[in-house]
Amino acid sequence: MAKILLVDFSPADRDRLIAEKYDVDARSTGWATGLDEPLDLSGEHDVVFYQVGGEAAAGRPDLHADAHGSLLERVREGARAVCFIGGGETFQLTNIVGPLDGLQIKDSARAETVVFSPRALFHVPFERFRPYIANAFRLLPETFGDGIWETESSANGKFEFLAKTTDGAPVAMVVRKGKGELLLLPSFGPKTIEVVDYILKDKLPLTPEPPGEAGAGWLEGEDYVFPELRALVAKRDEEKKKLEEALADYDRQIKDLKAGGQEEFHRLLSGEGAVLKNAVVHALRYLGWGRVVDVDQYWKKTIRNKEEDAWVIDPPDMPVEAGLHKGELVIILARGGKNWATDDECALLQKFKGRRMQEFDNTRMKAVLVGNYFSAAEAKSRPNPFSATQIEETQKDGNGLVTTYELFRAIKAEKEGRVSKDAIREQIRRKTGLITFEI
Repeated sequence: MAKILLVDFSPADRDRLIAEKYDVDARSTGWATGLDEPLDLSGEHDVVFYQVGGEAAAGRPDLHADAHGSLLERVREGARAVCFIGGGETFQLTNIVGPLDGLQIKDSARAETVVFSPRALFHVPFERFRPYIANAFRLLPETFGDGIWETESSANGKFEFLAKTTDGAPVAMVVRKGKGELLLLPSFGPKTIEVVDYILKDKLPLTPEPPGEAGAGWLEGEDYVFPELRALVAKRDEEKKKLEEALADYDRQIKDLKAGGQEEFHRLLSGEGAVLKNAVVHALRYLGWGRVVDVDQYWKKTIRNKEEDAWVIDPPDMPVEAGLHKGELVIILARGGKNWATDDECALLQKFKGRRMQEFDNTRMKAVLVGNYFSAAEAKSRPNPFSATQIEETQKDGNGLVTTYELFRAIKAEKEGRVSKDAIREQIRRKTGLITFEI
C-alpha cells in the first residue's frame, strides 16, 4: 500500500512525486469529480495530503460524511493529515478530517497580511513560499493577540497556530490527534505540490517524537547555532537566491523569445485563415525579402476582391506600384486545413497569376501556394498533401507548391547555420512544382 495519499491533487502532481521516487496513491472526492461515489481513505499511509477548494456540491453536505473515520484512526496511530485550504465549504473539510470545534472557512486574507509563527520547523517553508499564498482563510471565529500561538478547545484539545492574520485570526494550525496530527495550511496555488515536496523531504518530521522524548527541532534554533555555521547557512541562502534569480531571468528570456519569434513561426504549423497568412508573411520577411506586401493591407482602402494573400517584389527598393508593373513578382497564397489540398485551391495559382499579368501588364510572375494541410497532425508525420496531378500541372504552369512544415524546416536550418537565407529565397524563386529545400 502506498505510504503517501494525495486527495484531490492533479495527475501531474502525483507524477511529480512518483518521479521523486515517493510511494504515492491518489484519490478524488465527489466534490472534485462531480460523482456520488464512496471515498475510501483507509490504508497504511504515513501522510495524507488533501486540497480543499472549488465549489461544493449543491445540497450535498452529507457527501463523504463517514469518510473521516478511517483517516482519524490512522492519524491517532501516528499518521499526519495535511489540508491545503483553497476555498469551499467547511463540511468539505470536516467530512474528511472529522469535526473540529469552531472550525470555519471564511474570508481569505491577502498574503502580505499573514504573520508566521516563529516556530523554527514551520517558519522557513512559510517564509519561502509566502509570495505564492493563493488563499489564507480565517479558520476560527476568534482572534488572538501578538504572542498567543495556541488555544485550548474543549472538544479537540490544543490548537497550535502556525500563521495568523495581522489582526490575529488563525489561518494555519496544528491539531494533535493521539500520536499523529492534523495540519491546516493555506493554499499555495500551483506551488502547493512544492510545499508537499518540502514536507516529505524530512525538512518537517512526519510524526511527533515518541512520548517523553524532547523533539530535536529546537536545536536548529538561533540560540544554538555557532557563528561559523550561521555564516555558512547565510552564504548558502545567498547563493541559492542568486541561482533562483538567474533561473527566473532565463525563464523571462525564454518567455520573451517564444512570444517574440518562436510562436509566430509555430503558427506556420498550426494556423489557418488570417493567422496563417500573417505567419507566412512574417516568415518571408524573415528570409530577407525586402518587399513583402500584405495584399489585404495594400488594398484596404479599395473596394475589390483581394484574391491572393501576399506579393514578394524584386527589386525591393522599387515602390510597390512600380514593382508590380516592372519588377519580378511572386504571388503568395496561404491555405490550410485538416485534409488534402484541393484541385480548386491549386488551380487558383494560375488563375490569379493570369489576372495579375493582365492587370499589371507584367509577365515576370510566379505563383506559390504555401499550405498548412493536415494541421491537426504533428507536422513531421504529415503526408505530402499535394497529388501527383496537382504537382504536374503546377510545374507546367511555372508555379510552386510548398508545405508550411517544409518552410519551417528551412528556417530552422538557417537558424542552425546549415543554409543561408539567400539560398532559401533562390530555391523559392527557381523551383516549380513541389518545392523541397536543399538543406
